[in-house]
Amino acid sequence: MKFRPWSSLFLLPQELVGAWHVMAVLALMAGIPSLGFAADKDRDEVRRYPFAMCSNGHILTNKAYRDKMLDAGARMCRADVTFGAVRPKAGSDPDQWNWSALDKMRAYRKTHPDLQWLVLLGYSAEWAGDPKYRDRQGSRFSTPQRGIDVRPVNDPKNLYGHYVYEAVKRYKDVTSYWESWNEPDLPGHHYFKGSGKDFFKYQKVCYLAAKKADPNCTVLFAGMCYPTVEGYLYVHKLKPPTPYPPKVSFFEDYLKECVKDPRARKNNFYFDIMNQHSYSRASDAYDYAAVVKKLMRDYLKQEKPVWITEMGGTDKPGIFGMTPDEYCDYMLQSYAWGAMAGVEKFFHFQLDNSNGHGLYTGMLGQPKPVLATYRDVLVKNFADAVFVKQLHGSPGVGFLEGKSPFTGGGQDGYDLFEFKSRDGKRRMFIAFADTAKAKTIKIRAKKAKATLIDRYAKATPIVSKRGFYRIRLPGATSLGGWPSSDDPKAKALGKPEHLVGGATMVIVEQLRRD
Repeated sequence: MKFRPWSSLFLLPQELVGAWHVMAVLALMAGIPSLGFAADKDRDEVRRYPFAMCSNGHILTNKAYRDKMLDAGARMCRADVTFGAVRPKAGSDPDQWNWSALDKMRAYRKTHPDLQWLVLLGYSAEWAGDPKYRDRQGSRFSTPQRGIDVRPVNDPKNLYGHYVYEAVKRYKDVTSYWESWNEPDLPGHHYFKGSGKDFFKYQKVCYLAAKKADPNCTVLFAGMCYPTVEGYLYVHKLKPPTPYPPKVSFFEDYLKECVKDPRARKNNFYFDIMNQHSYSRASDAYDYAAVVKKLMRDYLKQEKPVWITEMGGTDKPGIFGMTPDEYCDYMLQSYAWGAMAGVEKFFHFQLDNSNGHGLYTGMLGQPKPVLATYRDVLVKNFADAVFVKQLHGSPGVGFLEGKSPFTGGGQDGYDLFEFKSRDGKRRMFIAFADTAKAKTIKIRAKKAKATLIDRYAKATPIVSKRGFYRIRLPGATSLGGWPSSDDPKAKALGKPEHLVGGATMVIVEQLRRD
């Protein structure tokens, strides 16, 4: 069996899909004020706050889950409300559909007004599938719904459009953010039996139906995973980081179909926000966003905001695995890479450990070290951050420049990123070595002292000497990626890579106080 990393490891049976991905969000932590989102009065503020999470269905039933999530500092939850869960049986009367998940979210909007929801619509049900897709390999809930060409888009015969319209119309008081589908590009058609060209009609109908129900809502493109990027690199004769790259790019095929539609531009090309997933290699948060941004520029002549609605790593052995300490580094480094790419919002996958990426052991058992990294280092110091520039290092691996992580792409000794707080009172830096060799670096100081924070949230005062802070960066220890396997084609790619750099250091310099 061919090994496939990341999303393909997390496939769930149909019974669980409807409850997958949910996560509650609130800011009760020191130094991060409540934003008062109860009535969605300030969408700019909602969009500016970068940290969010995915979860499973326990967020809807387990009070401890919500409390622990709020404590972590995320403020938006990505939640599945699938077609199959809402419409498990045929029937066109929406009053008879199962709205229980969204009803619970409505209740939580009252009890937790700072909790925002991104509702993931998508998937299908066996009874609703379009017969033309049924002979294709895939799961029983991935056959796209029939009637997608029926107009108006909310006609009951357009099964997907009717479902989207009713969900948005009934629950626009719950959320303004809706996502069309999850990972329709995943190989094997686990979530969608079709191509990017086929998916065009479903994204179009989702957008038109949602906007018909709530003209002010925000519609995300479907969450793209690694095949869209690897397929792009293959098609354009670059260097995909896999011995088995897809032969097409799902998102590019969508765009080729989309630009043929004379009404597409008027309708924002049928999505407001681009949506990408990123796992394991920290720098993918930059390189993946760079690829989808280039595709938007090439075909749409514009860039839309990018959200990463799934990201994480696994702190267990495997060719894409990390140690618990390295997972702490992934948390900080992937944020730095994504921020440099202009990613607007980051959804960590997830709080519990049911898929190996959690901030807690088991189902909210003991905290992992990475919880302190997320809550006490990342959120506390970067919730109000603005990216300034990369002071040292290369932009990611450099996939678009034809580079490979297995032949030294993106390895310049160390990486140093500068940020500032929105109020201009603090400068922050994220620094780490990107090779096995330790480095001592200098950062130009503006004050006589600063605070050095390690990946475990231990803070140490440091002083400037001759106008610089001197920081020692331990060498990278993570070695993995395809050449780590016994597959001859994988080994031919080059050397094992550092999925993350060395122990990450955060430097905070207080420029002024109130």
